Amino acid sequence: MSFYTALTGLKGAQTDIATTSNNIANVGSSGFKKSRAEFGDIFGSTPMQTNTVGSGTATKSIKQQFSQGNISQSTNTLDMAVSGQGFFALKGGGNAGQTVYTRNGSFEVNDAGFIVDSNGQFLLGYPVDNDGSVADKTLEGAIQMQLAASFGDPVATKKINAGVNLPSDAPVVAADVAFDANDAKTYSASSSVTIFDNGGNPKSATVFYIKSQNPIATDQTFKYATKMFVDGVEIKPELTRATDAKGVTQFIDKFGQKTTAPKEINPAYILEGKGSRLYKADDLGEAAKSTPAMLTGLGLEAFLGDGKTVEIVTNPIEFKRTMEYQALANIDPPVPGTFWGTDFLLVDVDNSGPVTIDIPPGTYTGVQLADAAEVALRDAFGDDKMVQLTAGVDNTFSIDFKKASGDGKSTGLPSPIVVDLHDDSIVTANPENGMKMDAFLSHAQRLITKELNAYIQDPADADGVDATKVDNIGADGKLFKKVIVNAPIVTPPLTFDVLKVNHTNPDINGGNAVERYLGYSNVANQPFIKAYDNLFKQPGGGIGDNAALGSIRGIAVDADGYLTVTLNGDVPGDLEVMRFQQNNTGGGGEVYIGLFGSDEIAIKKRTLVGGDATYQLDFIVPGGAGALPGGAE
Repeated sequence: MSFYTALTGLKGAQTDIATTSNNIANVGSSGFKKSRAEFGDIFGSTPMQTNTVGSGTATKSIKQQFSQGNISQSTNTLDMAVSGQGFFALKGGGNAGQTVYTRNGSFEVNDAGFIVDSNGQFLLGYPVDNDGSVADKTLEGAIQMQLAASFGDPVATKKINAGVNLPSDAPVVAADVAFDANDAKTYSASSSVTIFDNGGNPKSATVFYIKSQNPIATDQTFKYATKMFVDGVEIKPELTRATDAKGVTQFIDKFGQKTTAPKEINPAYILEGKGSRLYKADDLGEAAKSTPAMLTGLGLEAFLGDGKTVEIVTNPIEFKRTMEYQALANIDPPVPGTFWGTDFLLVDVDNSGPVTIDIPPGTYTGVQLADAAEVALRDAFGDDKMVQLTAGVDNTFSIDFKKASGDGKSTGLPSPIVVDLHDDSIVTANPENGMKMDAFLSHAQRLITKELNAYIQDPADADGVDATKVDNIGADGKLFKKVIVNAPIVTPPLTFDVLKVNHTNPDINGGNAVERYLGYSNVANQPFIKAYDNLFKQPGGGIGDNAALGSIRGIAVDADGYLTVTLNGDVPGDLEVMRFQQNNTGGGGEVYIGLFGSDEIAIKKRTLVGGDATYQLDFIVPGGAGALPGGAE
């Protein structure tokens, strides 16, 4: 019995040595996990009988140890290793193949393109959608992994996400330093990445960062400008609308509010068409501080409280129903609640000058009236309404003319021509007060013409031009025209005027002066001027037969209700349009302007009676002949 007990110990030692030998033998096997022999003693009786000698030892189990092994490099692209816990899932051939697990990551591709291990078992993986997201994370949904035999068309790089850490101690690159990709002194830092074109060809994209500002007291930020080059060619940035992750357009105001629905932070904002100037995006600047606006006027709380409404009218026929008329007529007590919508508010914003605000007709609650006023204010003061010129900032610009020298270079004027937009012009004597776009363009064109004329004209020269300067800008001496009138144009309050000019042109009338006329008007502060061939004056004593040849003999209304004008004698050539203008402050012409307006009126037909020409105008006179001054017929 003692011999048998000792023999069990030798047998256990043999098992332990065999286990160790197996571990040593598989030291080069991929994914192999070492084993450990575990033993226990043998009792001939129950453990409670402590006076009984045991019967030896027995092998209880051979257990694998799943501690992390060493990871080695290989040249096979499909060789993989598991770091930490986990197994590769494999499945044998056929639909009934059993799922097995291994940490041996030595895989290869079989003839059908499937990834298999050395025993031909298929590697399992989770399926993915077209966008690369996992479609099923269950073992039952795992599929055999197969490499496609063909691939799709190459896709060009569309988006690059990059995180960079720029040097805060880099010096600021001066604005006048010309950028040179080969000169590190012209930029602060750079980074590169490989991108692909639509042919699948790799390209090198390099971004250069140019420091433009260190933190200052009013703006505690570093600022960098960027330039991007792809294979040495600079890519110019294109501005696009900011969107959120779902592609919805985002808006941000200068107070830092961000939204995809701009009307939530300003009900007056119109997405399509004109936008409120409240909205701008400058993520490099500090948020502007807001100062609440104060708007005062007639107290309307008595008419709008407790859900009440007010009525706004603009039809002249209804003016007598308004509070304004009743106040003027001393009607006591007035009928409350109806107001005149024209010139409803008189507003001055930042010394813009008084601007009248009209409210459309309708019935309004207090909130609706406030919204209507806000929309009217936006229309009156929007960015598209006025062009503001700031002295010392944007009042001047230069004009230069370049000539090619034949060697790939060009030369300009010895000294560029400077145009000062704050100079007075025929359009306005106060350009710094702001102008509407049409007026600004007209104002700028007149000043450009003035400076170009001043450049090429030389009074000391026989023909009045400097030949050298004419050649400098490629002009022939007649390119820039200037009008000299018999008197300067009068600024408001004179609204209308007629100016006589002597027009000279070598191709007309043998080069001799031709008398022409400029009809000027300034209705609602909108200057308008146009040239005409003839001027017909109303006689000073009224309409009659004592006028000189070419003057107006009579203004009447014909049987069809159309306005007619009869001239003393026939006028050479057919007239196409007529326009009523006052010739001076006391000429009386404003009476006709009030009746017929200051716009051109087309001529319907011309009739000769006794040598005089009568023109029927395309205008039906309201009230007939009785509406004419003095009952003229």
